[in-house]
Amino acid sequence: MLSELGKWASGQGGAWAKAFVIGSGLLYAVGYLIIRFHLTAIGIGTDLSVLDERYLNAGARFLVYLVLSISNSVLVALPGLLLAWALWRLCPCALRARIHVTVRKPKLLLVLGILFAVGMIQFVMRQCFFLTNLLLAEFSPDAPGWLVYLLVHELWMPLYFCLLVVACALSLLIVWVLRATPFPPGLWTAARLLFIGLVAVQILMLPINYGVLIMDKVMPRVASLGATPLSPGEQAWLVWQGRDGSTFLVQGRQQQGSVPAQRRMVTLARADVKRLEILDFDSIMPTLFGSKR
Repeated sequence: MLSELGKWASGQGGAWAKAFVIGSGLLYAVGYLIIRFHLTAIGIGTDLSVLDERYLNAGARFLVYLVLSISNSVLVALPGLLLAWALWRLCPCALRARIHVTVRKPKLLLVLGILFAVGMIQFVMRQCFFLTNLLLAEFSPDAPGWLVYLLVHELWMPLYFCLLVVACALSLLIVWVLRATPFPPGLWTAARLLFIGLVAVQILMLPINYGVLIMDKVMPRVASLGATPLSPGEQAWLVWQGRDGSTFLVQGRQQQGSVPAQRRMVTLARADVKRLEILDFDSIMPTLFGSKR
């Protein structure tokens, strides 16, 4: 048995190597997308190189978070599924048969899938694009209040991401159900291709939302800016370590009344940051905005 297993493993070596290369490339591309939108959201200019192991690390972290979110989504959706099953069993047989026939109409299901995907992309998943320069600027008036609330009260953010995962899974389920349905050429074939493209956009928006809303929102609070000590009442956090230098967020003493504390970004060259003393790790969004919103 062991010899046969060894022969099978050696025969599959080429396939595993190809799968590893493709998987690593996908994680690398997803990681770049995540870090790019993360830096845009917190207000840091482009400081990205083409080759950086942090892209692969970010992609792997997203994959782990996605897998955990899928398991959490099952737990979140389970009570609703049980309630729906109980209501379905209580419905009269004639009504259940009518609903069953209506839902199995492929054209109707395709139209509902397109409307659902468009609604999720337009009104939910793309709203994270309004969150930019978060560490320096106040929230934009265009930013949706419910998303700002989730960002500041981060306890609810994992649940929000689980709902995004459930929405993508529902769209994929509709694609799977319609996979063998022959649509007439012309308008309905174009509608199917449109729906598949919308589902691809939904899946692409998952790492973007992760980068903007979830990634690295806990930042180390430091005691000084390189060799320069902080002024009395100031606080500083290490925001990003790029290839050319390190970027810090500095917040001044809290002002009296409604005047907010002044915040600024400071970027130091790598040679100027010879010593880094970390005092604590803070959830940056509740720390900056929790007392206001």
